[in-house]
Amino acid sequence: MSFSFRDLNLKDVDVAVGGGRALQPGRYIVEIQDAEVKPTRAGGKMLELQLRDIRGAGSIRSWINLHVPSSERATSIGRSQLKGLLVSGGHKDPDNIGKHGVESIKKLRVGVDITSQTYTKDGLEREGSKVAAFLDPRLVDPSFKNGGTPPPPNGANGSDGDGELDDPIPF
Repeated sequence: MSFSFRDLNLKDVDVAVGGGRALQPGRYIVEIQDAEVKPTRAGGKMLELQLRDIRGAGSIRSWINLHVPSSERATSIGRSQLKGLLVSGGHKDPDNIGKHGVESIKKLRVGVDITSQTYTKDGLEREGSKVAAFLDPRLVDPSFKNGGTPPPPNGANGSDGDGELDDPIPF
């Protein structure tokens, strides 16, 4: 099969979510841009997440095992990670995610702890980032209020994120 750029048609191709810079090690508040259940090579199921920092620092992809046929432990760890994500992100019913569907995960805002990761690709050792943990967003920014617009970094305007000033009057 030959390729000709002149014949390239992208009509049925989705735009890549995220793009841009990968999140570097640190803590961020992210919004789940996309969530999809996918098959694994081992015959199981995983949840693939596309996460984007709410302040524009970048994005990262994360995978959570939902079912690993050869390992109850790996399945248990993955489900524990999923519940942590749902609880930290304020999901309305984290115990019954199946009832609400994978779509109910999209747009949740959650804290993440990103760590560095060394991996091998094409025979070369490379450095990257990975999601090490899902956190309550208030551990990243104590002024965070889920569902609203993000507060400015480091409380830059002296507010608690809702637009109201809460600084003591200095006189």
